[in-house]
Amino acid sequence: MILNTKLFKEAADTILLAIGVDKTVTNLELAAGNGALFLNVTNSEYYVSIKQTIENQDTFKAVVDATTFLSLISSISTDEFELTIVDNKIVIKSGKSKYSIPLIYKNDKLLEVPVIRVDEAAVEMQIPLAILQSILNINGKEIAKIKKLDTDELQRLYFVDETGCFTFNSGACINSFTLAKPVKMLLNDRIVKLFKLFDADVEFKLGYETTQADRKLTKIAMTANNVYMAAIIPSDDILLNRMAQPYETAKKFLTLDYKYNVEISTTDLETVINRIAQFTKNSVEKANMSWINILVTIKDNEVTIKDTFNNIEVFNTINNTATSESYEFPVNLPDLKAVVDSCKNEKLSLFFGNYKNILITRDNIFNIIPERRIR
Repeated sequence: MILNTKLFKEAADTILLAIGVDKTVTNLELAAGNGALFLNVTNSEYYVSIKQTIENQDTFKAVVDATTFLSLISSISTDEFELTIVDNKIVIKSGKSKYSIPLIYKNDKLLEVPVIRVDEAAVEMQIPLAILQSILNINGKEIAKIKKLDTDELQRLYFVDETGCFTFNSGACINSFTLAKPVKMLLNDRIVKLFKLFDADVEFKLGYETTQADRKLTKIAMTANNVYMAAIIPSDDILLNRMAQPYETAKKFLTLDYKYNVEISTTDLETVINRIAQFTKNSVEKANMSWINILVTIKDNEVTIKDTFNNIEVFNTINNTATSESYEFPVNLPDLKAVVDSCKNEKLSLFFGNYKNILITRDNIFNIIPERRIR
């Protein structure tokens, strides 16, 4: 069976992105027939099925280790590659190169890949693609900055309800949107990274199942065009409530009375952050890029940023925004960087002056960054 490399690679690269943080065994099923090829990837937590139209009408079925197969396909440089099954192995030919990966059997039969389904939906609605992309690109940046830190389980989860998505660590990010129906769910980074597979609004289902061991499972399923993704997500009510509490607390910061409000250019801030960060990055062989203390001073329409090496950056606010007097606050530079990295807006609005936190807003995104004052 001969396949187009480019089409296959797009799916392979995206799935690999999710598998990259997955330490569990992940299997991939290739099933072809009647001019269609299905890539079905699963572990004990999620299931993804991607349908591709192919010219070949042959029947084909194989189950292999997902990471090994997808990593190989992702690195192929020829326009096409060929798949065949020889002696309990799948053989991949790319130009004059040839590779083989063992098939996975159970009890002398090809492994049956289990499908995760939501048979009875408690919640069913359509979720716009733009919302999934915003969770991936906005909240995903917040989660990414804490991967190497020893954090609480909650700080590695995305809390989603009908009003938005909430993530938090040293600060908090509220991604505000409106879903068609009430829902409360916790997602992890593996699931959210799979949102990249979708190219259209999804049909969403959430349902519950009780296992024979009397264990409650919460399942979600999303379908759009030729992509189906389903997962078992955390269903502990205590965990949900623990996440909901900091979310409600964070919302209160949005309505505080801040003494000052200025607007700054996203490009200016990004340029400054990248330059200042280099001094920490190059200071020692394994610099800690998770915590870089800086002091920000805003006086009139001038912003000054100073790091611990006494390097100083100065730039102006925009749109004639200014303070009536000088105000300074210490913050963690990576917190600011996470905001900038996820921002496609030309400007950011900064609210500050309460000696506790800075609120950064653009459109429907709100970032709450704590001041790092020494008590």
